[in-house]
Amino acid sequence: MSETSETATRNDFDLITETLQTHIQIKENHSYELLSHKSGFAKVSLNTKLTEKIDDTNYVYEASIFSCANFCAMAAVNTKGNHLISAKAEFLSPVKTTDKEVIFEAVATTNSSGKKQVKVVATVNDLIVFEGSFITLKLDGKSIVK
Repeated sequence: MSETSETATRNDFDLITETLQTHIQIKENHSYELLSHKSGFAKVSLNTKLTEKIDDTNYVYEASIFSCANFCAMAAVNTKGNHLISAKAEFLSPVKTTDKEVIFEAVATTNSSGKKQVKVVATVNDLIVFEGSFITLKLDGKSIVK
């Protein structure tokens, strides 16, 4: 790879990172790579080699899958102060660390009450392994717990 193409790729990554307004520390603390990002859409890769496995069978801990799906949903909404208030998750196939990566895609829409609804699908080699429905709400610094 030439130095020019490496620089272009790095600059593209910096541009994506600069536009992310939420959950930045989560991205930095986990093995997530933000592949594509625009208003209402996000695509994220999870490197399974770096995630938690449950035992010597090399199955990935389901919470790692859910966590990355949640991050992908939040990146699609991309609003600072936005929080997950509801989720429905379906784990359709187990993932192993030998699968190398899981690709998550999220599409966000706004419902009539202003909440964001986000659909997330995760695949390994084009096989759907996870589907989730997330609802988020911007809290504007207020706690919903009194």
